[in-house]
Amino acid sequence: MMKLMKPFSLTSSKSGNEAYYQHRQWLRFLNVLGVGIHRIAEAQTNRIIEANQQIGNQLDNTLKQGFNEVQEYQREIHHALVDQSRIIKAGMDQIEVTLSEGFDQVSGGLSEVANRIDNVGQILVDSGERMHKGLAGIKASVDMGMMSIVSQFELQREEIQEGFVKLTDILENNRKTEARERYRDGKQEYERYLQHPDEPQFLIDAYDYLQESIKTYRGNPFCHLYLGHIYHEPAQYYDLEKALEHYLLCATYAKGIPNNPLVALGYFMAGWIHYVTGNVEAAIEAGEKSLEYDEKGIPENYFNLAKFYARQKNTPKAIDKLNTAVQKFDPLYTIKADIDDDFQEIRNDLDHYFSQIRESAAKQWDNNIQSLGIEK
Repeated sequence: MMKLMKPFSLTSSKSGNEAYYQHRQWLRFLNVLGVGIHRIAEAQTNRIIEANQQIGNQLDNTLKQGFNEVQEYQREIHHALVDQSRIIKAGMDQIEVTLSEGFDQVSGGLSEVANRIDNVGQILVDSGERMHKGLAGIKASVDMGMMSIVSQFELQREEIQEGFVKLTDILENNRKTEARERYRDGKQEYERYLQHPDEPQFLIDAYDYLQESIKTYRGNPFCHLYLGHIYHEPAQYYDLEKALEHYLLCATYAKGIPNNPLVALGYFMAGWIHYVTGNVEAAIEAGEKSLEYDEKGIPENYFNLAKFYARQKNTPKAIDKLNTAVQKFDPLYTIKADIDDDFQEIRNDLDHYFSQIRESAAKQWDNNIQSLGIEK
């Protein structure tokens, strides 16, 4: 089972940093062992917010008072895609595709917003083979807010594990061994937090252990990846500038092992943070660097680059990156692009592209039918 979420878009928000914080607060995910990735239900979301308040987190005033403008999480798929859904999905695995229902344009307190939410607490990605393949398995169903969870599976890729073995050899002396142990403690506590986000003490412990680790040995890229995730988390340490710093350090130090897939992951996350903070040029640069180090491992990087280029109204590059995501990885990226506000910047060209791939798919179907001797 997999469901598509409408991507966060700067186009539909006035202030990227503030809007993204709100977006992350209300679109939260939970890793349930043996089950999969859940979207956290409204009641639990409130408990998480309350827990962070109690531990000293000062939430944004806009969040406390309610949204004046909230991302819209449900929109009708473009009629052209609906009409030809069977053609566009040709060649896909048989999976469930549901656009997540949720916020309309609302105002008022948190309770009013919460009452508008449908389908909360459902499984978004089940705990199967796709999830355990990380980004390459989940493909279009990835939401960037899931990355703290999905990266746990991404780090299990054989290529990245080989890099960790090399790093272990580097850490074989007294002080570096201590850094390695604190890293492992921090990783463990962070994974506990992902399972229990209403217990911020796990996040505090993870943060403290990881900070101890880099004070002893700065060059562990895995440690910087986790710190980037912690600063990306909409909780007491939320700080996108620091998240960006650590994602870039992850990429830098991964080059020294070397561990190219981890370099790519660091740049991929850095590109997203650049985008959220409004630096689209830097987002594109980081995304392209990610491709240089791992051309096939991160399907979402192609989609994000298409999104960034679309925001710049660079139609040829946007369509090229989107087409790669669609043709090489997942046809569902057509639907994801259709509901992403950034692609409205190139709407006419996007519709033309959709028409082209529908016609191509229809011809392929006709050829398949004819080869079987079946009359239409």
